Amino acid sequence: MQTLLQNLGYSLRMMRKSPGLTLTILLTLALGIGANTAIFTVDYATLLAPLPYPQPNQLVMVWSGIRGHRDAVSAADFVEWKRQSQAFQDLHAQTDGRFNIAAPAQPEYVDARITTPGLYTMLGNPPFYLGRDFLPEVRSAGQGPRGYPDP
Repeated sequence: MQTLLQNLGYSLRMMRKSPGLTLTILLTLALGIGANTAIFTVDYATLLAPLPYPQPNQLVMVWSGIRGHRDAVSAADFVEWKRQSQAFQDLHAQTDGRFNIAAPAQPEYVDARITTPGLYTMLGNPPFYLGRDFLPEVRSAGQGPRGYPDP
């Protein structure tokens, strides 16, 4: 213990004698510790942390494939997959889009996602507002949003 205290005292005296070297060493240590922390934080978030869904090991994303590339699934194919599905507990579809929203002041161009009823509940994100999610029976067969025919 005596030797450790002597070494510590000697180190502090030497650091006081050369402040430039001391500053360089401290900055190098700080950068190294910061870089390590950042790397391990990203590794944990991307590789180790559980997905933020209930039962994430049961979620599967399915695409249509054409010549080895992912392709969008048509509405008719999705409906047929859902009708014939025996391997999946439930199937939902989503697509991204951009829409104009009219407002009294100025229209706004917004990003949006069109989904089938129940997708967000399946992902563990029930509606944030008061009420319920859209029910499949609310929409009549063959009718898209606002009564337009499905594609």
